[in-house]
Amino acid sequence: MKHGFLKIALCTPKVILGAPDKNLDGIKTCLKEADNKKADLAVFGLGNITGESLGSLKYHPQLLQAASNTLKELVAFSKSLKLAFIVSLPMFFNGSVQTVARFIQNGRLCELPPEKLVFLCDSDYNDSFTFSVVFGDGFNLNLAAPRAYDYFDADLILNLASSPVLIDSFKDRKNKIAVLSKMLSCAYTYVSIGGAAHETVFSGDKIVGEMGEVIAYCKNDTEDIVYAEIDMGAVTAEKREKTTQADYYSQARYNLRMDIGTDAEITRQFNPLPFVPKESEFARIYDIVARGIYTRMQVAKSKKIILGLSGGLDSAMTLIAVEKAFRKYNLNPKDILCVMLPTENSSTRTKNNAAKLVELLGVTGIEIPIQETMNLHFKNIGHKDKTDIVYENAQARERTQILLDLANKNNALMLGTGDLSEIALGWSTYGGDQLAQYNPNSSMAKTLIRALIRHESLVASNKNLAKVLDDILGTPVSPELLANQDTEKTLGPYELHDFFLYHLIGRGGKVEKVFAIAAKTFNKISKKDILAYLKLFITRFFSNQFKRTSSCDGIQLTEIDLSYKVIHSEFNGEVFLKEVERLWKEVGK
Repeated sequence: MKHGFLKIALCTPKVILGAPDKNLDGIKTCLKEADNKKADLAVFGLGNITGESLGSLKYHPQLLQAASNTLKELVAFSKSLKLAFIVSLPMFFNGSVQTVARFIQNGRLCELPPEKLVFLCDSDYNDSFTFSVVFGDGFNLNLAAPRAYDYFDADLILNLASSPVLIDSFKDRKNKIAVLSKMLSCAYTYVSIGGAAHETVFSGDKIVGEMGEVIAYCKNDTEDIVYAEIDMGAVTAEKREKTTQADYYSQARYNLRMDIGTDAEITRQFNPLPFVPKESEFARIYDIVARGIYTRMQVAKSKKIILGLSGGLDSAMTLIAVEKAFRKYNLNPKDILCVMLPTENSSTRTKNNAAKLVELLGVTGIEIPIQETMNLHFKNIGHKDKTDIVYENAQARERTQILLDLANKNNALMLGTGDLSEIALGWSTYGGDQLAQYNPNSSMAKTLIRALIRHESLVASNKNLAKVLDDILGTPVSPELLANQDTEKTLGPYELHDFFLYHLIGRGGKVEKVFAIAAKTFNKISKKDILAYLKLFITRFFSNQFKRTSSCDGIQLTEIDLSYKVIHSEFNGEVFLKEVERLWKEVGK
């Protein structure tokens, strides 16, 4: 497929025990359909050519010959297909009869012997990746150390199974695959034959996990084929980042050519809000933040918290998290010092919402208007322009100075309120709101903060608090450093920038791929606008690394936390921008 995706077909045609010639028709039917759907790889359950539970007849030369003949017919049939496929059958191997897997494509037959666990799949169209083939419910493989290391290192694990269906067995397999694909930073596919033999009803389960997320599944053999578009680009990027070069080259790999040349369009649906988890996780997020704040207070030997409260989303989020922390640890909410620092650019709406939050949450509010101070400052430095960056940044720095001085005066821990989206875009003032002693929001994207505040408004027992939170949600995002300033009119939608951050930086996607899936996901926004916002994101991300390098500690909530990304301030993002320019020429046609 395009953009580093691998379209895989998990197939469970009807299997007649001991009848390879009859099973051939079902296999061909699945292959034809998968090829028409432009799948890159089709995988069948264990023993799909003959069926499992063969008993003593598994060793009979007549059956082995029939299975071998069917395999030869599949090799010849593959010349009419573009896709590759993997089947399995009993064969005489290494002195005994074993069920073995075989890779077939365009008339080529490749052995996948079980002692060679990892294969390097290379192609002109797709990025290289490694895969391993395992048999049965191999979730707890007890392998010798070198083999286990290879198995765990594969980017894609193909589990061919002939597993029984038991009570809750599907749920158990699905959960294990999600956990394994997360733990191993890989894609994990599971396909079992269906039908029944002797005392066993085979499950026919088909499950695909990708780095902790189950992206496709089918319970039992009610569907012959389940398709999944696996983001192998993201998997390999994650794997390479976690694997040292020495480890990578020390692994035993066996080259296997897979021609992946389909131009199939991506049909997979992408989450437009990738940073927003299930709502059931919201309470846990607040608890994690509360514990982080309390621990840092103990380390700093502070009994009070101080923060700037603007009446906007981010500072409201910080205040709610702090109030929950104080409630959890039986601290006095009056020791939460919320400082409001309005200027002539502060709106009545945000000032009123800040004051209402102070009242409703029972914390201490301190208002210090700074306009006169700013006027004197501008006079002292001889600055008259009220529309430029000097005018904006001076206000942010004055606010930070007051907060830090009040923190010293009250022996309080000064919290920052900047979120992950702003940190990525460099949407902060160096030496201003970029500074703090601790920042609970540093790992929270703007879209996550919106979701958390919306949730809090829905569950709030105090209707007045819910009303204030709803109004904050409806207020345009703005630092209010200029008159009528609207951040998203300047930068573009935060939903898009969070999407770029997640896929370009977090999952290591190439620019072309990120643009393609963004255009598919946000199809109501023109491609030209999406590309323009992507260029802005890339430009701002790399040019503002120096701010992230000198920022304070925060609380990690997800694996996509910029404080853990090693990016040097001198890094030039030109290689990314050149790809944007190339795409711009195509989009403009």
